[in-house]
Amino acid sequence: MRDMHNGDRDDLAKPAAATAAERIEALDALRGFALLGILLANILVWSGWGLMTKDQQLALAGADDALWQYRFHHLVVAGKFYTLFSLLFGAGFALQLARIEGRGGNGLAIYRRRVLVLLGIGLIHSCLIWDGDILTLYALMGLILPLFIRWSETRLAIAAVLLIFVVPFAARALFAALGWASHAALYALSDAVALAFGTRITADNGVAILASGRWDQLAAWIGSGSIYAWGLKVETWRIPKVLGIMLLGLIVGRWFASGRLPGDRTLLRRTLLAGLLLGLPPTLAYALLPKQGQADWPSLLGTVPMALAYGAAFLLAWPRARGVLELFAAPGRMALTNYLSHTLIGIVLFYGVGFGLIGQVRPLGIYAIALTIFACQVVFSRWWLAHHAMGPMERLWRNLTYGRRQK
Repeated sequence: MRDMHNGDRDDLAKPAAATAAERIEALDALRGFALLGILLANILVWSGWGLMTKDQQLALAGADDALWQYRFHHLVVAGKFYTLFSLLFGAGFALQLARIEGRGGNGLAIYRRRVLVLLGIGLIHSCLIWDGDILTLYALMGLILPLFIRWSETRLAIAAVLLIFVVPFAARALFAALGWASHAALYALSDAVALAFGTRITADNGVAILASGRWDQLAAWIGSGSIYAWGLKVETWRIPKVLGIMLLGLIVGRWFASGRLPGDRTLLRRTLLAGLLLGLPPTLAYALLPKQGQADWPSLLGTVPMALAYGAAFLLAWPRARGVLELFAAPGRMALTNYLSHTLIGIVLFYGVGFGLIGQVRPLGIYAIALTIFACQVVFSRWWLAHHAMGPMERLWRNLTYGRRQK
């Protein structure tokens, strides 16, 4: 990626700048697309499929269903959409600063308050509702982002590559040489917390715990799960990866602010091609090799390039397929509201304290439920935004940021 301050391209090669409204709608739609992918990933946990052992999956769905689900998830879904969401968080930061400072406001002060409010929402979500929360990590990394806001695009790109690719492999080699599992202490603490609640969590009883309908069992799961989730983030190197992805997002945000995106089709084609060349071979290995997780080399190498390819392909398709793709825009404008409602819907549908479908739905049915949920959110979001300027949680977030009710 080239520094936007170091030289200008030939004027004849410059694409026509998109209007601000077009840029915002394209970003909103891309965010909505990422939100759908996150739902496809997270519903595997609420439905119990992602908590089952291999034998339990085979008993429920059979070998053929288990195999195609594993390959589909690893090839298409796993990691790609949270990566895209992280990228858009960084892009949103760059756009927010440009907008606030353009009005003469104190952009960094408002941004920090905004991120601290998001941190509070994330902590409530992760500690009291669902341990798979991503908002807390985004907010913590968001507090670090201002340190990089004055960096050139070249420096941002180099730092991102180091954080996404070099740090995980170098640290893995170092920890292996030292014989130290950095995540083990968090997993042990999680088990201890569950035992303190009177529940022992093993590799094969997660579905039974959540299907029980007992609030004390659910409290043990959530209370210990928030700690376990941080152990998983450490084990999969998600923390440096998310920061690196957000640094790439700063570059993308600058390109949107300047009008270069979404109109620079040459840039988008190059990003799509590079993403596929770099990401598709390890992603195929990720899908075809057995027992691959996000801490293994195929995921570490392939996830981010494939996510960039997804984003580039979406924006390339935007001008011609806008009539269809803009359906993602309304859910994207209400991303916080819809993301949090995913959790509530998932718990009500699948956990024993709700309708108790956990562990009873086969993969095709799980994905059908996810698509139905998202379709309902498209309808609801469009209706809501026809009557309101923003979603309900977005309104709360804004009011808490400014400390008063906003018009």
